[in-house]
Amino acid sequence: MRIALILCFVVSVAACGSNSTAPSAVSAGTTTNIGGTWNGTIVSSNNETAQFRMVLTQSGSDVTGTWDSTSVSWSGQISGAVDGASFDGQFKFSGTAADGTVCTGTASVSGTVSASTMTWTSPSGVVGGSCPAPLPVGLKIDAQRQ
Repeated sequence: MRIALILCFVVSVAACGSNSTAPSAVSAGTTTNIGGTWNGTIVSSNNETAQFRMVLTQSGSDVTGTWDSTSVSWSGQISGAVDGASFDGQFKFSGTAADGTVCTGTASVSGTVSASTMTWTSPSGVVGGSCPAPLPVGLKIDAQRQ
């Protein structure tokens, strides 16, 4: 019996004396809420700067919404996800060219968000079907919460 007790003690000490690391604390990230109405500018390397307004809805990290330009005939939908203070998603464009052709396309955008401002970029810009007007490239989208 004495040997069994000593053996249990030795095994217990060996198990506690291992060189393992303590578990690290898991920090819960905070997802920025960007739901609401935003106004801003869309800048591209091949088109004039356009003023726009967007209305976003957010459920958890998922974001959807619509946008329209107040200075040119562009509009579209927005979808994506917020992770902390970052956004990744799609900015869909639809607009009518001077000859009446409806041009459409999508830009993959990403960038920073806060409770009051956001900046999204898309180096490749809008990718879409043929259009007599140049689709925006080198996009930078800046917005402020209203």
